[in-house]
Amino acid sequence: MKFFREHSYKVILLLLGVFFTGGSVSYTDAKDTCVECHKDIKFMDKNGVLFEYYSNWINSIHEIEGVTCTDCHGGDPTKSDKENAHKNDFSSLTVTDRFSSQKITERCGKCHKAVLKNFTESKHYKALVKKGTAPNCSTCHGSMNADVYYTSVISRSCKNCHNEYTKNIPDIVGEADKILHRINVAHLYKRWVLIEYHFTEPTKVEEILALYINVAESWHTFDFEELDQKSQVLLRKIRTLVRRGPMAKK
Repeated sequence: MKFFREHSYKVILLLLGVFFTGGSVSYTDAKDTCVECHKDIKFMDKNGVLFEYYSNWINSIHEIEGVTCTDCHGGDPTKSDKENAHKNDFSSLTVTDRFSSQKITERCGKCHKAVLKNFTESKHYKALVKKGTAPNCSTCHGSMNADVYYTSVISRSCKNCHNEYTKNIPDIVGEADKILHRINVAHLYKRWVLIEYHFTEPTKVEEILALYINVAESWHTFDFEELDQKSQVLLRKIRTLVRRGPMAKK
């Protein structure tokens, strides 16, 4: 029950936040000079990319959860001038920069510990450490907005390295697409299960949630042989609940 209560609590907080703020939720109330500077409309003309970063962050899941610029980039949000604000281990985390590429993974892993643990077991991470260039968190998820796993995004990202030209396991893209599609279907069913079985079978809901999160986090190992089996089990269990119907007896 603990697992489900914790997640329900977050959903309630989010809904209350949307209600009382008219749709804009933010737990970041302290003045932040990073935000004050980068939200300035002048960046649209001088540096559109910097303004776009702010635009992506505002009202994103990261802003809602209270993740600020300094949590990822370092720096000092109390300083109003650029020189001093960009001190204290500041990093621009540019995806094309060799140093930043690995740094991105470390910074994301501060909050996403389970995902990082799985990712460090993958061949992608080993290549990132050895070569300095390999897929990192931003490759698939973007940055502030934390893009989800659309199959089109994954296929496009994977094909950058895994294609007929490079001969680097081109078939793996199809495997990834198949598994991800299965996870996405499970995600849709999961939402229905959460609503219908919330009160009648909370233990079953906890089990499905835990299994779904495990599969989603395990994705980052990129061990598709294991993921193929796990995702099939997940989808089968969810479909069993859906076919039973919400009023079925235990």
